[in-house]
Amino acid sequence: MLHRQSVLLLGGSGFLGSAMRRAMGMEVAVWTYHENPASDGRSRSFDASSTPVKDLIAGLRGKPDAAIVLFGRTSIDFCARHPLESAKVNVQGAVRVVDELRELGIMPVFVSSDAVFDGSRSWSREDDPVRPILTYGKQKLEVEQHIAALPPPWLVVRLPKLVSENGDPRCMLTQWMKQLQAQEEILCATDQFFTPAAAADVAGAIRALIRNGAQGLFHLGGAQRLSRRDLLSLLVEEYGRHKSVRTRIVDCLLKDLNFAEERPRDTSMRSDKARKEFQYEQKPLSTVVQAAVAACERAS
Repeated sequence: MLHRQSVLLLGGSGFLGSAMRRAMGMEVAVWTYHENPASDGRSRSFDASSTPVKDLIAGLRGKPDAAIVLFGRTSIDFCARHPLESAKVNVQGAVRVVDELRELGIMPVFVSSDAVFDGSRSWSREDDPVRPILTYGKQKLEVEQHIAALPPPWLVVRLPKLVSENGDPRCMLTQWMKQLQAQEEILCATDQFFTPAAAADVAGAIRALIRNGAQGLFHLGGAQRLSRRDLLSLLVEEYGRHKSVRTRIVDCLLKDLNFAEERPRDTSMRSDKARKEFQYEQKPLSTVVQAAVAACERAS
């Protein structure tokens, strides 16, 4: 069992970072931001290309046991259009930080992505071949491979598309609800499949992995494989219980959308390993959608 204030959260101001801070509470010794400062006494400015990790832990009463490497350029299209600029953070920055953590005796926990898969198969496992077609996925894989060549302890978690129960503006459920409220047309792909999970469930799973001394590679996908259109249908059905739906929804294929790179069609992941080793559980997506709609209703 880890003692209090034993984890660094490197990149704590984003979507998952907020969920991690809620899940871990005072176990987070320091969390970092790049552009959005906070005044909670535990947040510190961090530049992935230059800030020494030792500066982040200076003044702490004890050395943290682990550090969650969560920062990065996460826009898939930005990475595709600016591969060198995004690699400075997503590859060089991440590798630098992982190596510094190792030198300090702090276990790195690298947050990777289902984007390491090419989308040609369903329900990928941890030991299945990885062939990313996205620049973002290639960058994540490069860091994964660097870490895999290191002696333990280390931890890599591959995450799926995340959704929020809390009405987070960065979540696609919230973005769709805004379109429903504004009666804007929604263009939605029917041929993209994934295993989405609630950010809160994934944050709790990462906490459990660290506290139980897990090492190696783990998938933290949701229990249900469904298409983007299926997820939108769940949302529309729940939203319709509260308000009339007048938005026009247009079905399309991934190839019809204006992306900078071709998107993988199926990045669904099996997470049996995590479920077996520490009983990883996720809420049903219907429950997550219900909570997200309720949160949006409260905010409106």
